[in-house]
Amino acid sequence: MPRRHSLARRKSFVLALHEIDRFWGEVFHDEAYYDLNYSDLFTRMWLAGDRPLKKTDLYVFMPRVSLRTAVKYVQRAIESGLLTETVDPADRRSKRVALSADLSRNIEGFIDHALTTFDSGPFGRDAKKGG
Repeated sequence: MPRRHSLARRKSFVLALHEIDRFWGEVFHDEAYYDLNYSDLFTRMWLAGDRPLKKTDLYVFMPRVSLRTAVKYVQRAIESGLLTETVDPADRRSKRVALSADLSRNIEGFIDHALTTFDSGPFGRDAKKGG
């Protein structure tokens, strides 16, 4: 069983989550990308590194939607320029997809903002130092 925390600490945590969600929306300027499935897709692609991934491998990065919906989500992100699509040099019938340079920078900015938000809260690193 997890340790129980004070009401004040719980509220601070929820407020931090709201701030992080707000910033995610600010990064994309489009409510469609506010969807947690895009968060899953983009952050899991970022974790995979700079290498382009097989387009068909991206769908497992969105486990909460059907394959058909995942295909639509990926295609929308490609069409909007958030993801880049190239022909797979090893198999010309396949496509490789990568985060655009702008999206990669935005994801890193989002992560930095989230870390700063949590670090400065009562549950963060700064609070443990007494600050």
